[in-house]
Amino acid sequence: MPAIISPQKTVAPSSKTGKRFSKLPLCTASELRRRVEEGEYLVIIDGLVCKLNGFIDKHPGGPLSIMHMVGRDATDEAQSMHPAQVFDDIMPRWAVARFAAEEKDAWQMSYVEDLELSYSAPRSTLADGSKHPQPASSTAADLDYAAIQRDYRLLDQQLRAEGMYQCNYSDYAGEAARYVTLFVLSVGLILLGPATAWTYLAAGVCTALLWQQLAFFAHDLGHNELTGRRSFDMVLGICVADVLGGLSVGWWKKNHNTHHIVTNDVDNDPDIQHLPFFAVSTRFFESRYSTYYRRVMAFDAAARVFVGLQDKLYYLVMCFARYNLYVLSWQYLLTSDFAPYRALEMGCIGVFFMWFGWLVSHIPTWSYLILYLSVAHSISAVLHIQITLSHFAMSTESPDAVHECFAARQVRTTMDVICPTWLDWFHGGLQFQIEHHLFPRLPRHKLRAAQPLVKSLCRKHRMEFKELSFFDGNVYTLRWLGEVASRVKLYNSRDEHSAQAVAALRKSLHVS
Repeated sequence: MPAIISPQKTVAPSSKTGKRFSKLPLCTASELRRRVEEGEYLVIIDGLVCKLNGFIDKHPGGPLSIMHMVGRDATDEAQSMHPAQVFDDIMPRWAVARFAAEEKDAWQMSYVEDLELSYSAPRSTLADGSKHPQPASSTAADLDYAAIQRDYRLLDQQLRAEGMYQCNYSDYAGEAARYVTLFVLSVGLILLGPATAWTYLAAGVCTALLWQQLAFFAHDLGHNELTGRRSFDMVLGICVADVLGGLSVGWWKKNHNTHHIVTNDVDNDPDIQHLPFFAVSTRFFESRYSTYYRRVMAFDAAARVFVGLQDKLYYLVMCFARYNLYVLSWQYLLTSDFAPYRALEMGCIGVFFMWFGWLVSHIPTWSYLILYLSVAHSISAVLHIQITLSHFAMSTESPDAVHECFAARQVRTTMDVICPTWLDWFHGGLQFQIEHHLFPRLPRHKLRAAQPLVKSLCRKHRMEFKELSFFDGNVYTLRWLGEVASRVKLYNSRDEHSAQAVAALRKSLHVS
């Protein structure tokens, strides 16, 4: 079990690794910044400065999840996302120095927020004097980030000591029965059911629910919650989700790991970058550069139309979201420079289209075929609503990007969904997003038990623990999307006024 890490920045690394690394040179914050500007990928982990240039292309979670922590203290991010062996034994192998905080840097999480790094934009922050509106929050303005970090780490140790990180495989007995039942119903209705609209309607509903439930399972495997063995869980996830669902787990893992590291950051988090259809912050009106997609997210004429109506089009767009995932999956497998299971995934998705194509070939008419595919894909919107509900209407601006710790950032950007225990199967762990973002490797079926402890942590440190029912969460999200949409008219009128002013100036210059 990892030793408790002091919340104060110290010259020496933790006592557990002190002798092993005592001969490493010291690295100050100013030297760290200089070396980062010169191209070194330096990350602070447990008091050690780790140079990850030689590892970044081999990182199972993708290069961006490392790049976004360059020049920052990534101790909590690294420990929460990796098994103890990786954190204690493998990461320190890349250590090149011991970090020595200078007096003026007594408590900082980041030392590069003023640097323009091509691979990671500075975190969006309220401190830059911007006028971008934010969702209302009851979180205190003067949080003690050092104390939050200390208690978060103590809570993590408590969960480990109580065996909460050990998956109880019997918890998946009901899950497996549900997967098999939905698959048998989906296939059986098409192959054996009467050729009526009701048959294919029911088959479409069963298929959509199967895809939803498999997504929850793939999510668990992507975080190594099942066995804790990265390769086994990943391959199992591919063999299940790619074969039965037709989507790339590798694409999801690259995307999702980045999301966990830079949650709800406008420039860096792909999970909130959905132009031209959605903008969860007026910062998107500025045509920001996405470090994930490596392109400018243009707030063009189409974006102005869709975003201006986003609260009204939200559910309609979600009905087509799964089609977009097929495109993103193949785009990742064909063009990504990081796809460690490319051949396996292409083969498994190929198997999906073979068996699924064979299945739908038994649907006798085009109208029934369109009905089945439309229902299966549109009802999948429920999953996409569940995913976006936890973040779309949450904060995208850090109150202090330099000092904000991992735990405070996750609570600020994430919302829970209230539901009774008997309905947990429907949400698949997504109802406990705050707990999941704080402890990503905690098995899904342990999240409900962890929730009271997390609420206690939030109350102690005056952090708002946002939770709403599924219905109220939808209303809350729609209201926020509507608030951002209402700003588009102001943006358009401002642009029109500017254009008129420029035209008048040009006319006056031409006359003179």
